[in-house]
Amino acid sequence: MKAERMKAKLLILSAIILGISACKKDTYTTRPQLTFKSVNGKVFGSNSAILFSIEFTDKEGDVQDSIWVQKISKVNGCNNFSDRAKIPSFTATSNLKGVFEVGYSVGFVPGSNYTVIPTCSKNDTCYFRFWTRDKAKNQSDTVVSPDIIIIK
Repeated sequence: MKAERMKAKLLILSAIILGISACKKDTYTTRPQLTFKSVNGKVFGSNSAILFSIEFTDKEGDVQDSIWVQKISKVNGCNNFSDRAKIPSFTATSNLKGVFEVGYSVGFVPGSNYTVIPTCSKNDTCYFRFWTRDKAKNQSDTVVSPDIIIIK
């Protein structure tokens, strides 16, 4: 009976220690990590802006090279699109966490300086892929948006 209680206490103690060490696990890595957070809609018509929020983390805080974006169309005859945007320089800090705000326009959006994406002669269902690279040339994983419909 005493041995069984001791085993149960050791098992519980081991589970607690394992839980604490798992919680303290370093979530920041040398390779930048991306998480797709949101897009400001699902359907976009002419003269509208598509705004994406992508969260990033980086152990060294040097995620200051570029972010790449691809629009992948699911509709035959509609164009795919690729873009590379330079990330502005800033003071690097260890264990950096932030959000990239990436915007594109469908047609002309007054007061906007967003890149205009190519449109199709019919409604386009597409998705966007994003990845980044830091100053040390470490490339992140690729994150994907939900499907988006661009109305002709």
